[in-house]
Amino acid sequence: MEERKTAAIVLSILAFILIFFTVILPYFKLKSDQTLSFKTCTVHFKYRYSIDTTEDAYTVAQNELALCLCKVYDKKQDIEISKRIMKIFKKYGSPISPDSASFSKYNNLDSVLKYRKVAFDPMIAVD
Repeated sequence: MEERKTAAIVLSILAFILIFFTVILPYFKLKSDQTLSFKTCTVHFKYRYSIDTTEDAYTVAQNELALCLCKVYDKKQDIEISKRIMKIFKKYGSPISPDSASFSKYNNLDSVLKYRKVAFDPMIAVD
C-alpha cells in the first residue's frame, strides 16, 4: 500500500513538472517583451497569448522598425538599410497606391520613403 502512495506522489510531481514546462512556461515566454533591432533602430513589443494578436503585434513592430529605418536612411544612405526597408515593405507594409494596377509604379525605395507614413502606418495594421 505504501508503494502505491509513493508511486502516486512521484507521478503527481512528474505530471506537475510536465504541465509547467509545456503550458505555463511558454505562456510567460510569449507574454514577455520581445525586441526587433537592425543597425541603430530598436523596437520593443509584447506578445500576447493568442494567435491573432501575436501576428498583429509582430506586424506593427516591423512597421515601427521600418519607420525608424527610413529616418536613419534619410541621414545616411546605406544599401543594407534600403534592402531591409524594402523587405519589410513587401512583407508587412500596406500598399501606397489605392489602385492595385498602379502598385508596381510605387514599389520602389524612393516612393516608399516619400510615402512612409502611409506605407508603414502601425494603426492600419492594428485595424
